[in-house]
Amino acid sequence: MDSDELKPIIENLLLASDQPVSADLLYQTFLGRSSKESLQELLKELQEEYQSKNLQIVEVADGFQLCTRSEYSDWIRKLLKLDKSFKLSRAALDTLAIIAYKQPLTRAEVDEIRGVDSSGVVRTLLEKKIICPAGRKNVPGKPMMFRTTQKFLEYFGLRDLSEMPTLEDFNEELEGEVEPEQGELTFNNVKDDLPSADTDLAEESVGEQASTGAHDPETGNA
Repeated sequence: MDSDELKPIIENLLLASDQPVSADLLYQTFLGRSSKESLQELLKELQEEYQSKNLQIVEVADGFQLCTRSEYSDWIRKLLKLDKSFKLSRAALDTLAIIAYKQPLTRAEVDEIRGVDSSGVVRTLLEKKIICPAGRKNVPGKPMMFRTTQKFLEYFGLRDLSEMPTLEDFNEELEGEVEPEQGELTFNNVKDDLPSADTDLAEESVGEQASTGAHDPETGNA
């Protein structure tokens, strides 16, 4: 298939997909009728073409996604009559940052770094699909380890973990400036709501220390 045939098909696949579309996924879809390199190039071309349109194609989480533009988000919420945003507390953000930069690691290791019990916030991050189990650590007790997910990359607009800011980046940004407020961070995703994590998986991963009322499922407070 030539590019003139492929491009409109790819454009429709981007519209229909509820997750980022990669060249690998397209290669499997087209059953080898085009090379991965050609498909990647077509994705890049479409991304450039959409720069002048009212929608946009963003490269995120190792793929490409057709998205609305942020300047129209208020109108979209009014149409849907539903605010699909949620907030993470300072405790949840602290925990997420530790997992993101030191993954994979166990909840006990998170607790050691934070100095407090993190059962509630780990459970919340699991339910929001921002983190997931990453196997068990080869130590006595075989505790569950955790890592960030593709949803994490999507929410923060990152292509991969290498795009996360370094400590030097933070130091340069904050040098000579007043430290910004870090109490809450709002995620917005107009396309779909966040699915709930499997309760049994969350129970096994976090352990019995997290009681049913240990956190607020909307705010993630420990």
